[in-house]
Amino acid sequence: MDINEFLFELEGLVNIDTGSTDCHDGIDKVASYFEERFKALGWQTNKCDLSPDAGPTLVCTNREAEVYDLMMIGHIDTVFLKGTAEKRPFKTDGEFAYGPGVGDMKQGALLMYYLIKEMPREVLDKLNIVVVFNSDEELGSLASRRAYEEYAKRTRYAFIYEGATIDGACCAERKGGLGYSVSFEGVAGHCGFVFTNGAKSAVHEMARWIVELTDMQSEERGTSVNVGVVKGGYKSNVVAPEAEMLVDIRVLDNSEPEKFDKKIEELTKAASERGIGVKVSRRFKPAFVYSDKVREYVSHVEKIASEAKIPFTHRMRGGLSDANIIAQWGALCLDGLGPEAGGGHSDEEKMRISSVDRMYKLSRLLISDLAKNKS
Repeated sequence: MDINEFLFELEGLVNIDTGSTDCHDGIDKVASYFEERFKALGWQTNKCDLSPDAGPTLVCTNREAEVYDLMMIGHIDTVFLKGTAEKRPFKTDGEFAYGPGVGDMKQGALLMYYLIKEMPREVLDKLNIVVVFNSDEELGSLASRRAYEEYAKRTRYAFIYEGATIDGACCAERKGGLGYSVSFEGVAGHCGFVFTNGAKSAVHEMARWIVELTDMQSEERGTSVNVGVVKGGYKSNVVAPEAEMLVDIRVLDNSEPEKFDKKIEELTKAASERGIGVKVSRRFKPAFVYSDKVREYVSHVEKIASEAKIPFTHRMRGGLSDANIIAQWGALCLDGLGPEAGGGHSDEEKMRISSVDRMYKLSRLLISDLAKNKS
């Protein structure tokens, strides 16, 4: 591949704001960019507008099929607000490229296109492939999964083009994410008369929950609990009539959420007995588990990479990706196949330029291997 051409196109993409929440026009522009290019390759495309809260997700296939041999997926949304690209546009210093979304993950999205564009015809003729440009991964893929889930259920392998770590590791295991939003309704009253005025503190109740849930943390089980946002009350001398907290729990074992759901039920019942109303909303992305099937495939990849003298390592990550969603439907996933990236979600986001060629060659070998071994 021509790295200068790649960087030129990447610059154009990075300099388009595609924040998940307020840049739907930019997401549409990037989705159209890839749609035009895949149409020029003769692929079928479907740009899906699924929600007013998300930009369009683009799905491209080389043909209609009952079963897809490979799904390639990456997201084109970022966490950055409108105007960020103008404040700190794409730049390079010879070793790294910088800019909003350069590593998370417009470089991976662009790499998917280059791989398809330059893949030998005999490989593409043999494989049924679906390529997805996700528009709201940073929001949990709540809308976009409706565009790709039916394909994922019929896919044998899924390559996810989130960036490799800055030291070059791919990913074959991710923690799952369990989230609760909890609101508490107490009874306001003067703090000096709490024994007689019937006041019930929502903040006090929330504090009980924080301690109880955080005590369920376990390094041994790989379960972490973070109460990241708390709100409550409005004056120090008024018993707080309301409170709210957001809890983020990461798990390696997909049986863990059941324990937390049971604890939430117990806490809700106890709060009611104390005169506190509670409302809970829940979300969950299952863990991408390092199963025997994944372990066997990773060993196969290690052999392919070693024979080609391409460095390959992998490690577990605590962050979430579309692999968490796709793996639950049975596809064998390999994640972190994009160029090396670091500083995600910050002003220091970067991509190592020299890694583009390595990750391109690795994916090219893996896709060709799928074609070679297709029965």
